[in-house]
Amino acid sequence: MSSPLVYNPYAFTVHDNPYDTYRRLRDEAPAYWNPDLRFWALSRFDDVQGAFRDHETYSSAGGVALEGRRPIDRDNPRFREIIEVDPPEHTALRALVSRVFTVRRVALMEDEIRRIVNHYIDTVIESGRADLMSDVAGCFPMDVISAVLGIPESDRDTLRDCADRGLVREDGSMEIPGEAVEAILEVLAYFTEDLERRRTRQAPGDGLLSDLLGLEVDGRALTEVELLGFCLLFVFAGFETTAKMVGNAVELLSRHPDQRAALVADPSLVPQTVEEVVRFHSSTQYMHRTLTRDVEMHGRRMREGDSVLLLIGAANQDEREFGPTATEFDIFRDPERHLGFGYGVHFCLGAALARLEGKVALEEIHRRMGDYTVDHDHKVRFHSGNVSGWKSLPISFTPGPRLESDTA
Repeated sequence: MSSPLVYNPYAFTVHDNPYDTYRRLRDEAPAYWNPDLRFWALSRFDDVQGAFRDHETYSSAGGVALEGRRPIDRDNPRFREIIEVDPPEHTALRALVSRVFTVRRVALMEDEIRRIVNHYIDTVIESGRADLMSDVAGCFPMDVISAVLGIPESDRDTLRDCADRGLVREDGSMEIPGEAVEAILEVLAYFTEDLERRRTRQAPGDGLLSDLLGLEVDGRALTEVELLGFCLLFVFAGFETTAKMVGNAVELLSRHPDQRAALVADPSLVPQTVEEVVRFHSSTQYMHRTLTRDVEMHGRRMREGDSVLLLIGAANQDEREFGPTATEFDIFRDPERHLGFGYGVHFCLGAALARLEGKVALEEIHRRMGDYTVDHDHKVRFHSGNVSGWKSLPISFTPGPRLESDTA
């Protein structure tokens, strides 16, 4: 007899292996209600995609993380982070930064991203040992997003540390730990001072943040809260999810040596490998939405104002969408259709950049230390609410030479 079906996105046992629970949710309770944490969870691909598409019913204005949820108050919004604003306001805010993240403009960053990745590989390549997360994958994305924003190199380690601490959660608890609150406040304090320096021209006026200070939305300048919302989004979403994606890729490929060998032999497989990693084990496991009306689904009535978790991680392994091999990792799969970057009006603004960063990182890792062995006995899980990946991933490999011309 099977055990009672319980899904708690903060439980460490779920973080270690959410997929058995996801399968049961899809099969037994596709509209699942958690009475303790008071949320619904949708787990089938069609349902999750449909909810992403229907932003009028499944609103982002009540927060996109369960621990940050709040009642929707469109007349007095508490926070105007772009991912927590619905159209038409969202459309105007997104237009301000979308041109920075176009596929064409992002492609121009490839050489710089490759230089940054190789700089970090150079720091470990001669030793033949590394912690992939603290030495490479957990380092370079902050440098990339900082270059986009115009953040000085001297400040990047501090922001990297804050991003890690700001997402940490405790086992089974929805409450944000004091350490995480402190880290988030440190980021807000940093950007409050940084924006003021930029306004008074005490700091260089380069990067996207300086550009945003001079732009208008609906005929007005961005408010301080809106600007800080962008800053938080870029630091946390632009760094953590990409870092975890690269770590997830190496860990998965280490457990599928035939596929890893094929990728090493044929680097053209890297882009579709990135897509399969995002599908099979997305860095972002869910997004939170708030219902603006009652909804009937799978024989259950979800009420206006209820919280709904859209389980990206579950939807991306739904056999109803991906067939009988949905729960298998396969870099040769058709990569076009998954929800790892969201869907609809809130499709990930930085998807093109994340894909390019993942592509470059996997190319260089497998070119320069492609015979790596992961120490699975000593890897350490990163425990968060909806960000999934590794805090520590020890690897060993054949030592190689530094690339002196690429070393920063």
